[in-house]
Amino acid sequence: MASNKRWITLFIIFVIISLASGCKGERKPIEERCDYDGVKIEPLYAVYFTLQDGSEKKFCSIVCAFMSFSELKKKVKEVMVVDEISGKKISDSQAFFVESEVVTVLHNKNRIHAFGNREDAEKHLKRFNGRWNENPFR
Repeated sequence: MASNKRWITLFIIFVIISLASGCKGERKPIEERCDYDGVKIEPLYAVYFTLQDGSEKKFCSIVCAFMSFSELKKKVKEVMVVDEISGKKISDSQAFFVESEVVTVLHNKNRIHAFGNREDAEKHLKRFNGRWNENPFR
């Protein structure tokens, strides 16, 4: 009988320790949020500003980045957009911008797309009734 109480006690201690360590668990990485409106950033449509002081501003879309650009223009050292085909960050000066019927971020109705090469931009332009757009960050 004493042996049973010991096993029950050990079992309860084990459960308590397991629950306590399980509360810490694996933490999910913090979702990146847009520095303009706080919306979750979908990496494929993100825009990044590197400022003169080395800090970075992140945006959920070209629309949000453009809305912030005028006030940050003098502080911006570099603008990086994401090529929608490869998912790689590229300099805005290397990107081809297309405005089309495809909305990338619903809440601000962003229709401006960035591509790393002209052929991909032309395909999107033709397929989704688009038109060329000038670099919004120049």
